[in-house]
Amino acid sequence: MKIKITLLAVFISTLAFTQEVKVKVLDSGTSKGEPIPYANICIESFDSKVKDYFITDVNGLVNFSLTQRKIISISCMGFKALIDTLSPGVKDKTYILEPSIYEINSVVVTGQYKPVSADKSIYDIKLIGKDRIESKAANNLSDILSDELGIRLSNDPSTGTSMSLQGITGENIKILVDGVPVIGRLDGNIDLSQLNLDNVSQIEMVGGPMSVIYGSNALGGVINIITENNSHSQYKTSVNSYYESVGTYNFNFLTSIRHSKNTFELNGGRNFFGGYSLEDTRSKQWKPKEQYNAGGSYYYNDEKIKLRLKSDFFNERLLDRNEPFPPYYEKANDTWYKTFRFNNSAEITNKIGENSGFNMLAAYSFYERQKEKYLVDLTDLSKTLTTSSEDQDTSSFNSFITRGTYNFTPEEAVFSFQTGFDINYETAKGKRIDNEQENIGDYAVFASAIWKPLEVLSIQPGIRVAYNTRYNAPLTPSVNLMYKPGKITVRASYARGFRSPSLKELYLYFFDSNHQVEGNDSLQAERSHSFNTSVNYKFSAGKSTLVFDLKPFYNIIDNKISLVQVDPDNLLHYRNENTGKFSSLGFEISGSFYQSSWLNVRAGYSRIGRKDDSFDSDNFIYSNNWNTSLDADFLKNTAKLSVFYKYSGKYPTYFYDSSDEVTVGYINEFHNLDISLMKKIWHNRFSVTTGIKNVFDNKEIGGQGNGTGSGHGSGGGVSSLVGWGRTYFLGLKVNFVKY
Repeated sequence: MKIKITLLAVFISTLAFTQEVKVKVLDSGTSKGEPIPYANICIESFDSKVKDYFITDVNGLVNFSLTQRKIISISCMGFKALIDTLSPGVKDKTYILEPSIYEINSVVVTGQYKPVSADKSIYDIKLIGKDRIESKAANNLSDILSDELGIRLSNDPSTGTSMSLQGITGENIKILVDGVPVIGRLDGNIDLSQLNLDNVSQIEMVGGPMSVIYGSNALGGVINIITENNSHSQYKTSVNSYYESVGTYNFNFLTSIRHSKNTFELNGGRNFFGGYSLEDTRSKQWKPKEQYNAGGSYYYNDEKIKLRLKSDFFNERLLDRNEPFPPYYEKANDTWYKTFRFNNSAEITNKIGENSGFNMLAAYSFYERQKEKYLVDLTDLSKTLTTSSEDQDTSSFNSFITRGTYNFTPEEAVFSFQTGFDINYETAKGKRIDNEQENIGDYAVFASAIWKPLEVLSIQPGIRVAYNTRYNAPLTPSVNLMYKPGKITVRASYARGFRSPSLKELYLYFFDSNHQVEGNDSLQAERSHSFNTSVNYKFSAGKSTLVFDLKPFYNIIDNKISLVQVDPDNLLHYRNENTGKFSSLGFEISGSFYQSSWLNVRAGYSRIGRKDDSFDSDNFIYSNNWNTSLDADFLKNTAKLSVFYKYSGKYPTYFYDSSDEVTVGYINEFHNLDISLMKKIWHNRFSVTTGIKNVFDNKEIGGQGNGTGSGHGSGGGVSSLVGWGRTYFLGLKVNFVKY
C-alpha cells in the first residue's frame, strides 16, 4: 500500500511539473504577421544530451511538453535563425522571425578556415541553394548554371556539356563534390550533365584562382557541390520523379536515418534521355543516354568531432547511331560509350579547444570510359562487334588525394591562420595512352593568415609550395582583402596560378565519330596572374532589401594549352599545344530586390573580353549577356512562381575560311526563358512542379562568318547546338520526415 501511495505521489508530482507549451512562429516581414508553416524547432537540454525536434503546422503552431528549463532553436529557409530559452510555467509563446537573404546569410565552407556566413567570407562566393534548384527543376549542374552571369555553356554531342567562367574554359575550372575533385575530363572539360543534383543542398562558386588551397586546375575558379547532411530529423525519405516532353524520364530517391550522433544515408536513381535531332533521322544530334547513380554515407557528429564516410557510383551509357549503309540500307554502325565513376572519401574534423582544430580529407576516385562499336542488322536487330581494333577501347584513370589543414581561429581575434598539405597522385591506363600506362604526382604544403588591423579590414596573404613529378612548380602566392565599413563590402584579390598538363593532355589519343585529338608529351605547364575585385552594397528599409554588386576581373594565362588543328584537310584532327598568352577582361554588375520572404527579383549584366595569341588576336573580343529572374511565394509560402530569363550576346569563335586561314566569326545572339510553378501540399510532404523550358524554342544557333569550316578554339564552329526546343515538364517530389 505504501508503494502505491509513493508511486501515485510521484505521478502527481510529475504532472505538476510537466506542462503543455504552445509555440507560434510568425513572419515579421508581413503586415499582419503571417504564420510560418514547416519551421524547424529544436528543444535542447542545457547539457546538449537531450534534443527533441518538431515542425510547425500550416498555422505556424507546435505543441510540446516541458518539464524543465530548455533551449529552443527555430530555423526556416528564408528566415534568420532564432535561439531562446523556455521555462515551465509558460503556456503560450510567440516568436517572430526576420527574413533572411540566402545568398548573403547562408553558411559557406569553400576555402574557409571554418564555416562562416557568405557575407563574412573574405572570398566573393556566389551561392545557389536547394530552394533555387527545386524552383528551376534542375536535374544536373548544367541545368542550374545555364542562366548564371559570367558563365557560358557549350554542348557537344559526344562529350556532353562544358562551361566557361570569366572567359576561362576547360581544365582551368576545378569542380569539387564535398571538397573532392571530380575527375574524367573529355576534351579538357567535365561533362556537367553527369553531375546529378538530387541530393545537393547548395552550390558554392568562387571566380578567380584558388590555387593556393586547391592546387592545379583552379586557375579559373572553383565550383564546390555540397551534398545534404541530415542532422535534425530521426528519419527522412524523399522520392523524386521528373518528366520532360522531349523524352526525359528521371527517378531518384534519398533516405536517411539518424540515431543519437550517427546518421546513415542511401541515395540512388535513374535518368533517361531518348535523344533529339533537328531532322527525323536514325542518328541523333543529341545522343540518347541512360544514367544510373547510387551512393551511401555515414556521419558522426558531436561537439568536437565530425566524421563523414562517403561512397558513390555512377554509370552512363550513351548511344551514337549512324545512318544505314547504301545501297540496301539494311545495316548500320552503332557505337556505345560507357562511363563509370566510383568515388570514395573519408573526412574528419576535430575541434581542439576553443580556438583551433584540424581537418583531414582522403579520397580515391576511379573513372573509366569504354567504347564499343557494333555492326547492326536492321532486319532482325542482331549485332556483332566490329573487327577493327580502333573501334574498341577502354581508358581508365585513378586519383588519390589527401588534404589536411590545421586552423587557428579565435573569436574576434586580430590574427588567425591556416596551414596544411595537399597530396595528389593520378594514374592512367589504356591502349590509347602512350606506353599504355602513365602517372603524375603533385605534393604541396600551403599556409595563409588573416590579419585584422581594424575591425572593418581583413587582409589574407597565402602561399603554396609544391613539387610536381613532371614539372618545376613555382611558388604560388595570393593576397585577399576585405573592407567592410558598414553597408558596403569591398573585396580585392591577386593570385598566381599554376597548372600542370593533365595525363589526358599529355598522353591520351581520343578518337570517335566527332573527334580526333592527340596528346602531346612536350607540353609546358600553364602559369597565370589573376586580379579580382567586388563591391557589394546592401540597403534595407522596412520589409524591403536592395543588394547591388559590381565585380571586375582580369586574368592572364601564359603557355595556354589549346586544341590546334593538325591537318587543314581533316577538320576533326587536333592536337594539344601551348599557344602562348590568353587574357580575359570583364565585369559583372547585378542587383537584387527582396520583399520580405515572398518576393525576390534579380537582374544583372556581364561583359567579357578574350584575347588569344594563338589566333594573332591583338585586341579583346567581347561578348555580353544579361539575366533576370523572379521568385514569388504565395499561399502562405506553400506555392511559388519562378521565371528565369537570359540573353546571350553574340559569341566570338574561330574557324578556317576557304583559304585555310584562321578568322573570327560569331555565334549569333539568342534569348532563353524558363517558367515554373511549384505547389507544396499535405504539410510539405508533397511538392508538384510544372512549367515550360526554352520558351523561345532555341535549337541550333547560326553564326556570322565567311566560311563553313569547323570550329576552332572557344567557340565550337559557326553554329552551336543550344537546346532541343521548347519542352514541358512535370516533377513530383514526396518527402517523409520524422523529427
